[in-house]
Amino acid sequence: MREPYRHFTQVDVFTTRPLEGNALAVFHDGRNLTTPQMQAIAREMNLAETTFLLPATAQDADARVRIFTVETELPFAGHPTLGTAFVLAQRRPRRSEIRLQMKAGVIPVRVERSAQGVYLEMRPKDPVFGSTVDRARLASALNLRLADLDRRANPQTVSTGVPFLIVPLRTRGALYRLAPDYRILMPLLRAAGADLPYYLVTGDEQLEARMFGPAFSGGFEDPGTGGAASCAAAFLVRYGLRPPGRALVIRQGDHIHRPCRITAQASLESGRVRDVRVGGFVVEVLEGKLRLSN
Repeated sequence: MREPYRHFTQVDVFTTRPLEGNALAVFHDGRNLTTPQMQAIAREMNLAETTFLLPATAQDADARVRIFTVETELPFAGHPTLGTAFVLAQRRPRRSEIRLQMKAGVIPVRVERSAQGVYLEMRPKDPVFGSTVDRARLASALNLRLADLDRRANPQTVSTGVPFLIVPLRTRGALYRLAPDYRILMPLLRAAGADLPYYLVTGDEQLEARMFGPAFSGGFEDPGTGGAASCAAAFLVRYGLRPPGRALVIRQGDHIHRPCRITAQASLESGRVRDVRVGGFVVEVLEGKLRLSN
């Protein structure tokens, strides 16, 4: 008789302290689950993302992973990659690298254990730069002044597996003063690329960011977004707003009581952005089992 329960681990990503960071549920065995079942479980968990571990089909991967928001499946996402690798690394304490097979490809994750905790760093795909968005129209859609947007680089779509619109702002005040008008904003996002989530970033030595995903998440604000951080690092390096090869610290989620600390960096080789890396600490919060049948 088939086990009626599915076991999972819930972790907090981009933090060393439980009940902070960005939460993730990782189901240990996704075999024999249909796509609709996985989607229903993700809705039940009601977290930003839920992942399911499956046997790898790629020879160079440790496991295959499927990632679901409450609305849809994603080919790649940052905090689910780090959180899922953490769960696998806990079972394999001698491993210093975990390789995860996703729809976007095989993503290597470095594992570093210390007295401070478990730090993980992923290397997503090299960035692909897409269309730009008119600064004046975007400022109006966000209820900001044109002067609030950094004039050195136009907002642009960037993807390291999932596309985000990267929006550089001049001040922290603008970051928290924005009030999106989705009647204006959604057409802009769709014109730039299929209901894009957008990532607003500001700061000097330490960056601060906010991320919204209006189409697939009902407009929620994400506490910590590793995929967007990788795109932001690539964007900042490409346009000379930050030096290549230097680790950046991005603060996200503080004002929604889920503080995240994300490290990100990118290199520049012959004018091309390469070797993007994003990392953070992960902590286990709980173990549980979900009943699927009576």
